[in-house]
Formats: sequence, C-alpha cells, structure tokens
Amino acid sequence: MIIAIDGPAGSGKSVIAKKLSSILNLKYVETGALYRAIAYYILKSNIQNYQNFSFLKNLKIEQKFINANTRTFINDEDITDLIRSEEVGNLASIISKYKEVRDFLIDLQRELAKDGAVAEGRDIGTVVFPYADYKFFITASVEERARRRYEQLKDKGISYDEVLENIKLRDKLDIEREISPLKVSREAFVIDTTDLSEEEVVKKILEIINEKLKIGTIISREGQKLLVFSNNKIFRAFPRGKVIKKYQKIYVGDIVFGKLENDIFAIEDIKERKNVILRPPIANVSKVILLFTIVEPEFSSIQLDKLLCAYEFLGIDIIIAFNKIEIAPKEELLKIENLYKSCGYDVIGISVKQRINFDKLLSKIKGDLVVLAGPSGVGKSSLIKELTGMDIRIGELSIKTKRGTQTTTEVKLYSIDNETFIADTPGFSKIDLKLIMKKEDVRNYFREFRNYKCSFSNCLHVKEEGCDIKLALSNGEISKERYQNYLKILSEF
Repeated sequence: MIIAIDGPAGSGKSVIAKKLSSILNLKYVETGALYRAIAYYILKSNIQNYQNFSFLKNLKIEQKFINANTRTFINDEDITDLIRSEEVGNLASIISKYKEVRDFLIDLQRELAKDGAVAEGRDIGTVVFPYADYKFFITASVEERARRRYEQLKDKGISYDEVLENIKLRDKLDIEREISPLKVSREAFVIDTTDLSEEEVVKKILEIINEKLKIGTIISREGQKLLVFSNNKIFRAFPRGKVIKKYQKIYVGDIVFGKLENDIFAIEDIKERKNVILRPPIANVSKVILLFTIVEPEFSSIQLDKLLCAYEFLGIDIIIAFNKIEIAPKEELLKIENLYKSCGYDVIGISVKQRINFDKLLSKIKGDLVVLAGPSGVGKSSLIKELTGMDIRIGELSIKTKRGTQTTTEVKLYSIDNETFIADTPGFSKIDLKLIMKKEDVRNYFREFRNYKCSFSNCLHVKEEGCDIKLALSNGEISKERYQNYLKILSEF
C-alpha cells in the first residue's frame, strides 16, 4: 500500500507521516528531505552556477530506515540533522521548480516506495504517486504553521515574524512554480490540522483507510446512469438515498466520496463544490480554454468577447488558445494575440495537426478540470482526441462555409491523466449573456476597463460626460474593436 501525503510547509505532514508509517509498519519516505539534500550539497560545495545541475550525476542520495527512523544520506554521509535550516529549506523550494531536479528524484522516490510506503512532500499525490492507494492533503492556517515552525527554531535566535514571512514566501514559491506546483489532488482527503492534535489527525486518516473510503470524479451522466473515475479506473456509480435527499442533483465534475461494492462505486457524500455552471451543467470547473482560429473558420472577435464576459462573470480562469496557427497569417495572429495579452489574458497559439505548443498547453492545465469552448470547426474534438487519445466524433468542415457541424451531443469529461480532465461544451457557439447577467454588469467583465475610474459609479461608458473609458479610447489606450464589441453586447440587452 502506498499512502501519499501532501501539504504546505509547517502543516505537520512529516510528523503525521512518521506516525502512520510506524502504526501501519510501512517505510517512511520523506521526499522533502531529498530536495533539501540537494540544496545542502549546493550550499556546502559552494556551487555558484548550479542551474545546469550537471553535478547531479555525481550524487548518491539514499534514505535508510534505522531504529524506526528515516535517515537521509548523500554520498554515504548522514546529513539528516544538517538539512533543517531555513537557508537550506528556501533553496530547496527554489530548486524544486527545475525539471532536471524533479526528474532526477522521481525515480528515486518510486524506488524507495516500491514495497509500500508512506510518502510525504508537495507533489506526491499529483505527480510522484498519482495512483497511490490513498491520498491526503494536510494543511493549517499560515499563522499556525508559522507558530509550529517557530517552536522548532526559536532556540536559534529567529523571531516569529521572520518565520511567518518565510512560510509565506515558501507557499508562494511552491504554489507558483511552473513544474509540479503544490496542488490539492482531486482524489485527496483534505484535513485541516489548525485545531487538531497529531493524534486526532492520525485517527481521522486511519478511519478513512479502515473504512476503505475512496474519492472519485463524476465523468458522465446519462439520465440516472453515472460513471465515476477513481484511481485511474472507471466505475458505474449510484448515490445512497441520503445523498439524493441532501443534494437533489449530481453534476458531471462532482468530486464524490464512496465505497466500492462489487466494482460499483456507492456514493456516500459529495465534496463541497467550488462552482456550478449550468451551460454546460458541470461542477468544479477550474479553467476554461476558449479555442478559436484566425482562419478556417474566420476569427470572430465578438464571439470571443462574449465568451470572455461569460467566464469572467463565472469567475473561472481563462486561457485563450488559437488553433491552426500553421495556416494563420502571422501578422494577423500576432496582432490578435497581443491585443488579448494586453488585456491581461493568458494567450497561446497551438496546432493540433502539427502538435505545436502541446507541452505548454498541458502545463497550463495540469491538475485542473477544464471546459473547452468555442465555435464549431476550430478543432475542439480534435484537441480532446490528441490530449486524451480517445477517438471521439469530429465534425466535417463545410467546404462552402468552412464552419464545422456540431458533433458533441452530451457533456462528458475525458481524462488526460489521473488529475486532469477536459470537457467539450455542446452548443456553445452562441451565448445569450442576458440569461446570466444584467446590462450594467457587462462593463465589469472587460478587463481593460478596470484600469480607469469614471466620475460616476453607474457610468456605462457610452455617452456619459467625464468618462475615463471614452477618454482612454480617444487616446488609443483601449482597443476600438474591443470597445465596439462592448457596445454591441450592450445593444443586445
């Protein structure tokens, strides 16, 4: 059995992991110590230009279980007690963002846990052991985590405020790093330890393991037929009566708790939803890819701007992706990309046909439930097929109009990996914003407008005197095309 435990610095995951390994008689793999070992080696050896990591080939890192404790060795030297300083910890967080370091250690971590283990770190459940038997995310308030770390370090003359700022910095580095950032696995049980003792946390975890509880994601719903994706397998599912009574409806995207009974997932409860969008009916969407093309079919800025308004309103992170860049006029593509980048959007050009920028796109959505939206013919189904390997129907482009016929007829999630899901959105080439917002709300969802403040709080930026938006428009600070689209949208209310 492999138990994966993740969490931020100071959350108590190391202590909990050690206690669990002792109770369950499993090896304890402290992956954070492996990163600290490399950081310690860099500092001790005074390696200035460490970023090429050529020195890694000379390192032998081991973890040995001695007298019920895990000891960390580097080139046969026991460094367990030498890697706990804030200096080593900060450098460990910095180097952990490098792919070379993570790749170097992933195989080592898997080797250490091959016969079963309790492994803890910051990407254990999402990257190192995505198919772990159980995943837990241990957290606590930043103040409580700083207090715990301060108790460990106060004899070294460091103040609580210094520790608090250090914890905040570590959190920022861990969450924002491009490679394997700190994330809560979709299949992780989250335990807030702020007001819990170590014994209470261990008890909670053991109860979950002993009851054989599982977590899964609803990936399909057809009438009363539900499918759940859990631990890289798909199961038929049914909700207990108490679940139907409590929630009335189960959505695709719901994260559910349950038990396996004869290969059927019996749903015991539903995790609190981050959000629910009704078109398509999906829960817990974390990002949307708005997929468009410059040609075949021709780019529609008004359609993109409507979709941007809709998803801004829903509070979902947006990625604008332009497909078929291999046939797009370069100057026009660059112009449109720069326009939306200047508004603060994440924009990427891709080619499904030639697999251009696929790795970049994947890194942007890793660990997310992603909605894919855009007009017909831009390659939504083709993109899903390339990302997931699933052969779903793809619409034929009309030679006359160069617009695709809609092929997706129902909402389903497709797994890219154990942590990442993507959904096509049927019938989403036309958005009626009147159904989700008021006329006066539209101005709030044009990002570039937020940089200006008009004299009147109810200014619609149309004919009002003293309008900063109109002044910015006349000064060339706001795109005329975007502003015209704004007026078109208003006219539809």
